[in-house]
Amino acid sequence: MKMVLRRSIAFRIIVPVIAVTGIIGIISYLFLLRTISDFAHRQIGIGLEEMSKDIYEIYDNALNELVSKGLMNDDRAVKIQKARTIARIEEFMRVNNLRGVIYEQGGKPKEISSERLNMEAGPLELQELYESIRNLKEKKVSRLSFRGNDYYVFQMNLDLWKWHLIILKDASEHSSLLARVWLLYIITAIILLSSALFLMVYLRKVIHEPLNSIISSIKRGERPEYEGIEEFEFLSKNIKTMMDSLERETRLLNYVYYIAATKRGGDFFEEVVRAINHLFDINSLIARIGDDGKTGHILALYINGEIKKGFSLPLIGTPCQDVLEKRHLVVIERDVMKLYPDSELLREAGAESYIGFAIFDRKGQPIGILNGFGKAREYSESDIKVLQTLGQVVATEIERIDEEGEKERMREQLFQAQKMEAIGTLAGGIAHDFNNMLQGILGYASLLKLKIPETDPIYKPLEVIERTAERAAELTQQLLGYARKGKFLVEILNINDLVSAVIKIISRTFDRAIEIKTDLSDNIWRFEGDKGQMESVILNLCVNARDAMPGGGILTISTYNREIKEGDLPYSWARPGSYVVISVKDTGVGMDKETMKHIFEPFFTTKEIGKGTGMGLAMVYGVVKNHGGFITVESELGKGSTFTIYLPRTEAETKKDISEIKTPLAGAGTILIVDDEEAIRNLLRDALSGLGYSVMEASNGREAIELFNINKDRIDLIILDLIMPEMGGEETLIRLRQIDPDVKVIIATGFGVTQSLQEILKDRKVSGFVNKPFNIAEISEVIKTTLFKG
Repeated sequence: MKMVLRRSIAFRIIVPVIAVTGIIGIISYLFLLRTISDFAHRQIGIGLEEMSKDIYEIYDNALNELVSKGLMNDDRAVKIQKARTIARIEEFMRVNNLRGVIYEQGGKPKEISSERLNMEAGPLELQELYESIRNLKEKKVSRLSFRGNDYYVFQMNLDLWKWHLIILKDASEHSSLLARVWLLYIITAIILLSSALFLMVYLRKVIHEPLNSIISSIKRGERPEYEGIEEFEFLSKNIKTMMDSLERETRLLNYVYYIAATKRGGDFFEEVVRAINHLFDINSLIARIGDDGKTGHILALYINGEIKKGFSLPLIGTPCQDVLEKRHLVVIERDVMKLYPDSELLREAGAESYIGFAIFDRKGQPIGILNGFGKAREYSESDIKVLQTLGQVVATEIERIDEEGEKERMREQLFQAQKMEAIGTLAGGIAHDFNNMLQGILGYASLLKLKIPETDPIYKPLEVIERTAERAAELTQQLLGYARKGKFLVEILNINDLVSAVIKIISRTFDRAIEIKTDLSDNIWRFEGDKGQMESVILNLCVNARDAMPGGGILTISTYNREIKEGDLPYSWARPGSYVVISVKDTGVGMDKETMKHIFEPFFTTKEIGKGTGMGLAMVYGVVKNHGGFITVESELGKGSTFTIYLPRTEAETKKDISEIKTPLAGAGTILIVDDEEAIRNLLRDALSGLGYSVMEASNGREAIELFNINKDRIDLIILDLIMPEMGGEETLIRLRQIDPDVKVIIATGFGVTQSLQEILKDRKVSGFVNKPFNIAEISEVIKTTLFKG
């Protein structure tokens, strides 16, 4: 309670007034009353001293008169002159209201004259007076209290006649003067206190009561309505305006909170523009900035009482252009159409004023615009603050939508990757089993062809069987390419060379109605890959482009280099870096979004039955990803499609091509065949025995280890399958190298090159590799090369 009282304005008015009044009173006493008293004392002393001089002059004149008459030795004349002198002194004292006594100097004091010189006292009293003043200084005014009265005393000696004169002046005269001064002081104090009281009442009236009126209204939650003193009227009106503004902002924030809590996406933006119209009676717009920075994609537009959205508007030539260029608030309170006559939106709304500002993301980049436009009006700081608050909420919602979209895109990519991985695993397994079967067909067909002449009637059926098996092997190669297990012959490649090779093929086979254009970079980077597979990728994309342009069109193949940054990656698994890029663009029928979701799935095709296997783009996707790259697609119905492939750049040196071997090569040595397929073991045993080799067989890894332990000094080479029961090929290879670190091993698999196998090949843990299905000539070359190296 005390703290509240001290902080009140009444306390802070009354206390200073009382303090100032007290200080003035004390100063008046110390410096006025005492000064007057001291002045009176000094004047009385001066007066007594002057009168003592006059008395001395009377005495001196009396002496001069005796001297001039020569009567100084005449005792009778001297006595008469003394009496006259005392009479004169007595008269002087009476006239000047003085009292005094003349004593004869020395001995016991006695009254000189029978006259008492205005002193109402007897002999004993005179003696007592003399004793009281004898110790006082002569020729100096002193204060003396005698028998209850106060006197001013002055002593002087009249040496020739041996008189001692005591002059006394009653101090009561001085007291009356001081009494009058005290009376004046008290009157002044009363006037001063009355003035202070009046001042306090006045200040309470003109300050405390107006303020209390305003504060009481605020405490009751009401608007202050004070009228009277101009300054307090101004304060009251401003507080009322601030309370109105605060109430409006509070309502807005509550409304914005409601919108943010209950609305999402398009509904949220519609509610925001409605709120702006309701609060400010103007049209409003929320737009996202296009990638070109010149277009605004309308998220919500409130104009002339209607909501519109889902279209784009140009920003050039409108106030929005200034918002983006200046990156701060733009306010035009009237005549906006004179400044921007080409703005269709302002013209449609008949707008006279405009307010707008950019919406920024958390990185400080402009992502949108919020603006209002309508009739001429002034925009207060409160209006701007409200709109900026709405802008911040809109920015948060836009970022939320972007983040949700990114999460959904990543979920879709993850789902697609998992689906493709599952299908790839299935495709790889199918290809492995199928290759094992094809190995028997193709191997025995090629083996039989070696044993019979071309004139034999069976020779041509064997060729048909061989070609059919090779075509089937091509299909398994596509499956392995899709399963990302088919990158076999790795070389340093120039994408322009591959494009040129494909151009030679398609220029002779494509319809003349299709115009083929190329835009190949001169300084294209190199990449590492399988030449045959990459040519197949490019060819597949060109064939798809041809099929998308049945009535003719333009096929454009472009190559260029590009640095990909973290934010530009289309897939979560992709990595930033330097990429060689090839783009295949057509002007064909294009695709819708639903079709684009499935184009890389195996066996998915939009072609008629019998005209497409659905493996082309699946193979393209698998091969590109197996090469460490990625592929993007842009397409629109009726406007064509663009497939863009990104392949990681390599700094490695170019490797030489491996020539294809057509004739089986004979040799000598002992070879251990390790494969779980009996047909393949029989094929290799028959073929290699016919070429001069000794052959041993094992159906799994454990048997192979046992045979090698017994015959390691005899076995020159091991042909090892990877996928086997009991003990797989990789574990078998490790165990074999533990027995003999220099053992020569050729991997033969129909499952393609896995990541672990690529590491084995890279670390030179095997001597060679051959992919199933192989022909006898191919494996004989690998065997010959491996043994020759040893």
